[in-house]
Amino acid sequence: MDKNALKIELIQKIIACDDEVLLMKMEALLKNVKPGASEPGENYEVESRSSQLSKEQLKEIERRWEAYKRGEEKAIPWEEARREIERKYGV
Repeated sequence: MDKNALKIELIQKIIACDDEVLLMKMEALLKNVKPGASEPGENYEVESRSSQLSKEQLKEIERRWEAYKRGEEKAIPWEEARREIERKYGV
Protein backbone atom coordinates (compact mmCIF):
# COMPACT_ATOMS: atom_id res chain seq x y z
CA MET A 1 0.00 0.00 0.00
CA ASP A 2 1.42 3.38 -0.89
CA LYS A 3 1.59 6.30 1.53
CA ASN A 4 -1.42 8.18 0.12
CA ALA A 5 -3.64 5.09 0.14
CA LEU A 6 -2.66 4.50 3.77
CA LYS A 7 -3.57 8.09 4.65
CA ILE A 8 -6.99 7.70 3.04
CA GLU A 9 -7.59 4.40 4.83
CA LEU A 10 -6.67 5.97 8.18
CA ILE A 11 -8.92 8.98 7.55
CA GLN A 12 -11.81 6.67 6.71
CA LYS A 13 -11.26 4.68 9.90
CA ILE A 14 -11.15 7.86 11.98
CA ILE A 15 -14.37 9.14 10.41
CA ALA A 16 -16.11 5.81 11.10
CA CYS A 17 -14.88 5.64 14.71
CA ASP A 18 -17.44 6.46 17.42
CA ASP A 19 -15.15 5.64 20.36
CA GLU A 20 -14.47 9.04 21.95
CA VAL A 21 -11.68 7.70 24.17
CA LEU A 22 -9.87 6.22 21.19
CA LEU A 23 -10.30 9.44 19.21
CA MET A 24 -8.86 11.44 22.10
CA LYS A 25 -5.86 9.09 22.26
CA MET A 26 -5.28 9.54 18.53
CA GLU A 27 -5.51 13.30 18.94
CA ALA A 28 -2.97 13.24 21.77
CA LEU A 29 -0.60 11.13 19.69
CA LEU A 30 -0.90 13.40 16.66
CA LYS A 31 -0.31 16.51 18.77
CA ASN A 32 3.19 15.15 19.40
CA VAL A 33 4.08 14.72 15.73
CA LYS A 34 6.88 17.13 14.90
CA PRO A 35 5.95 19.96 12.54
CA GLY A 36 7.10 19.26 9.01
CA ALA A 37 6.76 15.51 9.44
CA SER A 38 4.53 15.48 6.39
CA GLU A 39 7.21 17.02 4.20
CA PRO A 40 8.35 14.74 1.39
CA GLY A 41 11.10 12.38 2.45
CA GLU A 42 10.62 12.86 6.19
CA ASN A 43 9.47 10.21 8.63
CA TYR A 44 6.93 10.68 11.38
CA GLU A 45 8.63 11.02 14.74
CA VAL A 46 6.86 11.38 18.03
CA GLU A 47 8.71 13.73 20.37
CA SER A 48 7.32 12.23 23.54
CA ARG A 49 4.60 9.95 24.77
CA SER A 50 3.17 10.04 28.21
CA SER A 51 2.88 6.62 29.77
CA GLN A 52 -0.06 5.34 31.74
CA LEU A 53 2.45 3.45 33.88
CA SER A 54 4.13 4.90 36.94
CA LYS A 55 7.88 5.52 37.02
CA GLU A 56 8.22 2.55 39.37
CA GLN A 57 6.34 0.28 36.96
CA LEU A 58 8.51 1.44 34.05
CA LYS A 59 11.67 0.80 36.12
CA GLU A 60 10.44 -2.70 36.95
CA ILE A 61 9.75 -3.44 33.27
CA GLU A 62 13.23 -2.20 32.38
CA ARG A 63 14.78 -4.29 35.20
CA ARG A 64 12.98 -7.41 34.00
CA TRP A 65 13.91 -6.76 30.36
CA GLU A 66 17.60 -6.41 31.26
CA ALA A 67 17.44 -9.59 33.38
CA TYR A 68 15.77 -11.41 30.48
CA LYS A 69 18.50 -10.31 28.07
CA ARG A 70 21.14 -11.60 30.54
CA GLY A 71 19.31 -14.95 30.70
CA GLU A 72 18.25 -14.43 34.33
CA GLU A 73 14.51 -14.25 33.58
CA LYS A 74 12.41 -16.75 31.66
CA ALA A 75 9.63 -15.75 29.27
CA ILE A 76 6.50 -17.84 28.86
CA PRO A 77 4.34 -18.15 25.74
CA TRP A 78 1.26 -15.91 25.57
CA GLU A 79 -1.07 -18.94 25.57
CA GLU A 80 0.38 -20.12 28.89
CA ALA A 81 0.20 -16.62 30.40
CA ARG A 82 -3.40 -16.27 29.26
CA ARG A 83 -4.39 -19.60 30.83
CA GLU A 84 -2.75 -18.54 34.10
CA ILE A 85 -4.58 -15.18 34.09
CA GLU A 86 -7.89 -16.88 33.35
CA ARG A 87 -7.28 -19.45 36.10
CA LYS A 88 -6.19 -16.86 38.64
CA TYR A 89 -8.82 -14.20 37.92
CA GLY A 90 -11.67 -16.24 36.46
CA VAL A 91 -11.70 -14.21 33.27
